[in-house]
Amino acid sequence: MGATGNAGRMAIQIAKLLGAGAVIGAGREIGRLESSGADEVVSLVGDPDSVGAAIANAASESDVVMDYLWGEPAANAMMAMLTAGRDRSQPINWVQIGSVAGPTMALPSVALRSTNLRVMGSGQGSVPMEAIVAELPHRADELIAGRIPGDALRVPLSEVEKTWNAPVPAGRRVVLVP
Repeated sequence: MGATGNAGRMAIQIAKLLGAGAVIGAGREIGRLESSGADEVVSLVGDPDSVGAAIANAASESDVVMDYLWGEPAANAMMAMLTAGRDRSQPINWVQIGSVAGPTMALPSVALRSTNLRVMGSGQGSVPMEAIVAELPHRADELIAGRIPGDALRVPLSEVEKTWNAPVPAGRRVVLVP
């Protein structure tokens, strides 16, 4: 969810590197996902019922969701996936990473009672720091080797003041370098 941003596109590649059987990317700018490596792409643009049906069709058997959006789009996607799944006892691990679409979400209690939904966070506190530090060298190696796309806009550290409030092209991240 929210795979069109830099982090979402990286998550697609990391999921592939970690052995995911299929990766479905969902976002508003699906043109940005066509070269992401996703096995399937779902547009989050449209009325909630149509978007929910598309997500249910593509991802109802998924076991992990990486959610950069939260808010109403995540609630709609979550309910569509949960109600469309064939085996509701199959675990679905919903990893909440960002809140681009809103900091809160209304979740019907039936979503927790009638499915094996596990909602968890991602970041400091939700994963032991030792595990994060242990994983970083592996992901850095993949990034350096070009197996994880990163569209960084390299800016010399000496230009930090000029760059700090400057607009950044869509989909790029500023990386300050010495």
